Amino acid sequence: MITSQTVLSVHNLQVSAGSNPLVKGISFEIKQGEIFALVGESGSGKSLTSLSIMRLLPEVLKITAGEVVFGQQKIFELTETQMNSVRGKKIAMIFQEPQTSLNPVQTVGVQLQEVLKLHQNINATDLQTKLISLLEEVGIPEPEARLKWYPHQLSGGQKQRIMIAMALACEPELLVADEPTTALDVTIQ
Repeated sequence: MITSQTVLSVHNLQVSAGSNPLVKGISFEIKQGEIFALVGESGSGKSLTSLSIMRLLPEVLKITAGEVVFGQQKIFELTETQMNSVRGKKIAMIFQEPQTSLNPVQTVGVQLQEVLKLHQNINATDLQTKLISLLEEVGIPEPEARLKWYPHQLSGGQKQRIMIAMALACEPELLVADEPTTALDVTIQ
């Protein structure tokens, strides 16, 4: 049952690869302001649950049952266009593998700009200020210079911080983090 304070409700979510069930009937609610951790052993379906919430499952996997409600929106009933307006702006995700999530042929600045341009009406001056602020917020040294860098020029921990900055860029109502500290430098964790 969804209350006015419930941000996300997952009910009886089931994900399968063909006839092989991978996530078997998980249910939970996340309230506004709550920090919620989904804990389980490797291979238990934590990442698949996160990807299901974002509607980013690989094509070979299917949601075979269940419901995900964000606010009053039933996520699985949204069109792809509607979901694109939710994803990144209202619900953002920090992915587990920054090496594969960042585009190797685009600078950090271009990738961060993409998120902001897609979801916010922002002029060039404010955009540059926001980009620098985001990198400062996640502890990237010399943020103005780093905006011109490519992912291969960054350490694994810096790449993960870029992913965190991208997720926080539009100040989402819900932040889904799939092992966000795994790739971070020990001093930042």
